[in-house]
Amino acid sequence: MHFYSPSQGLLSFKDVVRAIFEFIREEPKYEYRLVVGTDSRDLQVDPPLQVFVTALVVHRIGFGGRYFWRRTYLRESSDIRGKIYGEAWLSLQVSQRLMDLLRSYPDNHLSNYRVEIHVDIGNAGPTRALIREVVGMIENLGFVAKIKPESFGASRIAHRHT
Repeated sequence: MHFYSPSQGLLSFKDVVRAIFEFIREEPKYEYRLVVGTDSRDLQVDPPLQVFVTALVVHRIGFGGRYFWRRTYLRESSDIRGKIYGEAWLSLQVSQRLMDLLRSYPDNHLSNYRVEIHVDIGNAGPTRALIREVVGMIENLGFVAKIKPESFGASRIAHRHT
């Protein structure tokens, strides 16, 4: 699993975690949060595909942050439900791998963070019917779920690269 960094280029997942540690060590007195969000769009190709972009963000609250992103291509889903579940599943996959890797580093405080998963759904539009089930799935797996307008990881950062 590789990610792109706007400032560092292509990185392995372990290098992404190291970059997160380094970013926090620069200013340890600030408060941070870890965010994972995925956005997607249909590609006009044959056979039909969707491109999914997953963003991994370390946010220095009130003072910016750093992000890393990756693209995944999957067969196009026939409905909005399949698309939203695909986005949530990819975010969950990255979040779980992140937590597993963080726990493998001894004496780090990042494993105490609860990763926020930002989902590109909200109370307006056709995705509102999915809020309870998608948020419930994410929270039952131990993560924090955020929807629009708070889901910048998906709706702003990941969307920038779809």
